[in-house]
Amino acid sequence: MKEYIYDFLLMVQFLTRLPVKRSLPCEAKNFRDGAAMLPLVGLLVGGIQWIVYYGCIRLFTVEVTTVLTLAVGVLIMGCLHQDGFGDIFDGFFSFKGDKDKIIEIMKDSRIGTFASVALMFDILSRYAALNFIILKGWHFVIIIAPVISRCTLVFLFLIGKNAKKNGTGNLFIGNVSIWHFIISFIVTIALSIVFIGVKSTIIVIPVAFIVTLLFLKLCNNKIGGITGDCLGANNEFVEIAILIAFTAILKV
Repeated sequence: MKEYIYDFLLMVQFLTRLPVKRSLPCEAKNFRDGAAMLPLVGLLVGGIQWIVYYGCIRLFTVEVTTVLTLAVGVLIMGCLHQDGFGDIFDGFFSFKGDKDKIIEIMKDSRIGTFASVALMFDILSRYAALNFIILKGWHFVIIIAPVISRCTLVFLFLIGKNAKKNGTGNLFIGNVSIWHFIISFIVTIALSIVFIGVKSTIIVIPVAFIVTLLFLKLCNNKIGGITGDCLGANNEFVEIAILIAFTAILKV
């Protein structure tokens, strides 16, 4: 049991800015077993965002509360997923060429026009959707969206292939078994039913995995696989898709 707790803390330490000041084992096995716990990392991130929402909605307008809730999520992750999201748009759409050149652009620390515009739409989409969701009283979506998005990452670890020889994504891609994904999927289903109910779960989880498969196809076509940037971008795409899906559900 202690080993699994350490693996979970490793994921928190590795993927977020939350202060886990502890020396933890970092072997391939630890990342493999820790991957199954990514939905719980999503639960932690979403839970903190929900606490911020719960406190702010009593003091501020819905609009201000939405901004602060989203800002906390970005700060917790240290812009990790936004960085990948921007890199994907710069690499995939600013240059039409071979795989190596696209990956080189993605590795460039400078931000390009495509990334700037994409991140603007990322933030605007999240704000518009979450603002509507909060107005409708479905605030537990704040918690469940990060849970589902992390589960899709475990799915990518399982079925994706590395687009390059070295990179942080290689710690996970191809380093999980079907059982790691099944565990993460069961945890995600259970948490989703608890927070948003069976009917909504039946709708949004297929949406999340369809978006993931479509994005994987794009990555395979562009660079012959996936990288750490692709994983971060997929997390953004899935969370946006979930939020937008809920606006459609609540609009009916």
